[in-house]
Amino acid sequence: EDGYMYSRFTNPTVTSMERRLAALEGTEACIGTSSGMAAITAVLRSLPGLAQGKKTLQIEFPYVDGLKAQEHFGNGAVYLNEAEGEPFDEALKRISRGEFAGVFTEAPSNPLLRTADLKKIAEACAIGGTPLIVDDSACGPSNVDALPYADVVTGSLTKWISGEGDVMAGMASVAKNSRFAQIFTSLLATESESVSPLYIGDAEVLISNIKGYPQRMDAINANGRALAEWLSNHSAVASVWHPSITTRQNYDLIRRKTGGYGGLLSFTLKNLKKTPAFYDALRLSKGPSFGTNFTLVCPYVMLAHYPELEWAEACG
Repeated sequence: EDGYMYSRFTNPTVTSMERRLAALEGTEACIGTSSGMAAITAVLRSLPGLAQGKKTLQIEFPYVDGLKAQEHFGNGAVYLNEAEGEPFDEALKRISRGEFAGVFTEAPSNPLLRTADLKKIAEACAIGGTPLIVDDSACGPSNVDALPYADVVTGSLTKWISGEGDVMAGMASVAKNSRFAQIFTSLLATESESVSPLYIGDAEVLISNIKGYPQRMDAINANGRALAEWLSNHSAVASVWHPSITTRQNYDLIRRKTGGYGGLLSFTLKNLKKTPAFYDALRLSKGPSFGTNFTLVCPYVMLAHYPELEWAEACG
């Protein structure tokens, strides 16, 4: 109604937004979707190997629905909790043999802020003829550039790029030098159009919100790093996860020259029994998201993995 479901191919607002996103990511093909998870699902459904019955591989602990989409809408997923040691080496061998329809990872991951060695993964994917899909939602495209290694980069526009918490949108950017570029550019446009297109109303708001994106991220990067350092040195804090601390060498491989380490971090207290009281006493806004222009805090695992807390704890 009122034009909100017009096709992306004929609506100048959506195509204009997609051009701006493509310039931001450094590619020519960027497809907008109704959410970040819609982008991941559209990529999943576009994988050539899916029709051959191949499973996908998830590397590193992902945002909850990133794995669920592969399990429920693909042929199942093989999950590698940490991209380290012998299990990682074995996974690289399996990728090189072409066993998977696609390899999915986040750079960095959410909520553990870990970054896998994308160079090694990309080399294995090239040998095995396997698409590599990287999600950059946790830090955003102003901080990281995964396209030199990935075939497709997905991301949530709801988060840093909007910065206001008033939009739901996502995107999938296709690498220009990918051997699958033509396939993905064609299929992703069809998938996102038929299943979960970017709403024109959200595209209109994004065009306005994106204007302040680089300046917002400069402040967020500075605040995030200062807070991660402060928490790391606090006597009551047990562990802190932030790209400036966690697998930093791998993160720096994809960090843009003008980029930082983002504003998303996780931490635990030494005295776990005090966690509820600490959380209740925090005089900060609380909610299950990030990327707003004010601080948000949430008990992430309790919200995202409540039906599977034992499994989540076993994953660290």
